[in-house]
Amino acid sequence: MVQDRGTPAADAPPFATLVEAVRAHAERGVAQTVGAAGDDEPDYPAFWRRAAWGAARLREHGVRRGDRVAVEMDSSTAVLVAAMAVWSCGAVLVPVLAAGRLAPETQDGRRALAAMRAARAGWCLAGADPDAFAAAAAGAGLRVTVLAVEEVAAPGDPARTPPHPPACGPDDAALVQFSSGSLAAPKGIVLTHRNLAANLHALTRRVELVGGRTAIWLPLSHDMGLIGSYAGSLYGGSAFRALPPRTFVRDPLRWIEELADFRATHTGGPPFGYEMAVRRARHAGSRLAGLDLSALRAGVIGAERIPPELCERFDETFGPHGARRHVLLPAYGLAENCVAVACRAPLRPAGLADFDPTGLEHGLLVPLPPQTVPRARPAADRGPVRRLIGHGAPLPGTDVRIVSPDGLPLPEGRIGEIRIGGAAATAHTLDADGETRPARGEDGLVGTGDLGALLGGELYVVGRSKEVVAHAGRLVAAVDIEQTVLATAPDLLAAAAAVAVDAGDTAGDSLVVVLELHRRASGAEQARLAGDVRLAVLRDFRLPVREVLVGRRGSMPRTTSGKVRRLRLASDYLAGALPAGVTPAPAPAGGPAPVTGRRPV
Repeated sequence: MVQDRGTPAADAPPFATLVEAVRAHAERGVAQTVGAAGDDEPDYPAFWRRAAWGAARLREHGVRRGDRVAVEMDSSTAVLVAAMAVWSCGAVLVPVLAAGRLAPETQDGRRALAAMRAARAGWCLAGADPDAFAAAAAGAGLRVTVLAVEEVAAPGDPARTPPHPPACGPDDAALVQFSSGSLAAPKGIVLTHRNLAANLHALTRRVELVGGRTAIWLPLSHDMGLIGSYAGSLYGGSAFRALPPRTFVRDPLRWIEELADFRATHTGGPPFGYEMAVRRARHAGSRLAGLDLSALRAGVIGAERIPPELCERFDETFGPHGARRHVLLPAYGLAENCVAVACRAPLRPAGLADFDPTGLEHGLLVPLPPQTVPRARPAADRGPVRRLIGHGAPLPGTDVRIVSPDGLPLPEGRIGEIRIGGAAATAHTLDADGETRPARGEDGLVGTGDLGALLGGELYVVGRSKEVVAHAGRLVAAVDIEQTVLATAPDLLAAAAAVAVDAGDTAGDSLVVVLELHRRASGAEQARLAGDVRLAVLRDFRLPVREVLVGRRGSMPRTTSGKVRRLRLASDYLAGALPAGVTPAPAPAGGPAPVTGRRPV
């Protein structure tokens, strides 16, 4: 293993396993609470007692050390207890997205069944409808015993001491975490208790979470919600409150109100979550009156590249309500490293830097001196300035190397694939059939598929290697194009996707832009928008747009963490099978229809 220069070594975690940490907090009588909004919220002694009883019930049902137990991860106190019960009895947690009746014909149902099949789970703890869950699993050919979450997580007899849970070792598997599948089908990532302890120890110290108070809306089936927020809070002895994701989707400001009500010191989410909260706050009127966010120290923001202006907009929107400046904390991570790879410390200015666009297109981070950064649109031969946000230094004990396409280490400032190693990095993954595959390459590191560079000890993320647009010898990140597109009509556009398609052009990829609208727009308005998008992309990137597609909000395929599946859009486009609700933008009045080049269905 080669450790990148400047990556500090980690000190030994105080607890070898998450189970050991929670038990220690309970024995110390930590009064912080763990639960769901509107549900019961036991303190650590009561939480540990319920988890120990749950572990005993699982053992009565035949669950043994090393067995894999799927849990339908809705945002309830019972699920939080049940997950800890699985770990406490020495079993392996397989988190699956809460799918209600587990209808096999739905995307959520298919993902849950696929996760259980890949993990070879022998048990499943289901929430809303265990019988329907069992029927769907049986119909999919899965041999799984389905138990009710509420039964496993029920409080035990207060007059009796729960049986002592069996010990689990640091090298035992703790979790099969499924990736969000932004580039391909989700894969199972096998994480040990040692992996978790290493990452949680480094993360809780970096973001100052020990003894804090966390409130989130994130799905508990996703690494940012399950590991970064829930498990991180438990490891650090912090209070934790879960808000159901559907509550946030219906009303993003409910999350912000929960932060104030809970006196949360920490929260987390992807950029679109913070963006939705900011946009909703513009029309909140008196609803924000009396809101006090002064306790908040860190709003971790990650899971996709962060628009540099978003942090400033959040400060401006919620600063008058007590939010401290620089409260959003940029972070980079992925499930293959449990959750976190790099992040900044709380309440530090974001590492914003302007870079020469020509350098970026040729694989170099060339920072522009602040005093010479042009504020007006640059000359056409120079192109627009590219602003990136730094994600801080790698966490102690996490090795980060930037490599070329042939695997050679690159010096500082050169853009290449980000590869990771260290005590938190997984050694194995599972394919769709449950077969174990090595996660590390010959260099001992895990490939991430992300492009980035180290500069001044800080990690900058540029984009996904399979999602860049290659044209005329240049490489342009999809997210850079999308930021330009969104700026053309911020009040009309909910989202944008820049999709590279192979159309057989020797000059490189063809660019298709897919737009999601906030509201209905007339054909003439859509035509004007498409024209503005074409001009903006041509001006800023010297890239012609092959076609502009327009869809209603929510029409683009996304992962469970909300990332747009650009490769899926590209394959659908070439197959002539656009997502429901997505159509070509109308041609301008009196003008010719654009040549799409899509293959006929």
